[in-house]
Amino acid sequence: MPAWISKPEDTAGDAVLKEWRVLQTYSGSRHFVGICTRTGPYRVSPPITSFNWDTRMGVTAQGIRYVLAGPPSREKGVWWLFWLVATWDNKVMGTKDVTGEYLEI
Repeated sequence: MPAWISKPEDTAGDAVLKEWRVLQTYSGSRHFVGICTRTGPYRVSPPITSFNWDTRMGVTAQGIRYVLAGPPSREKGVWWLFWLVATWDNKVMGTKDVTGEYLEI
């Protein structure tokens, strides 16, 4: 399975994401996309395996914990470019934005 995060420093430790979105691939895997407050640039997570609604924390297939901070990003923004690159690198064609399912009710 291809890696969704390309830099080794991105796979070390947990991440708090701001200006985040959640996207789903045609195969059903879901991924966080957002600005990492620790490393700075946008990142695309490996597939999400679990999500805790109370803490807004998700765990990915690589065991990295992501916390969603603040509101999601605009519908189309810089994050979209990072998502397109990640889907291209991983040979993924169809995707869907499921961010609305992760908003506080």
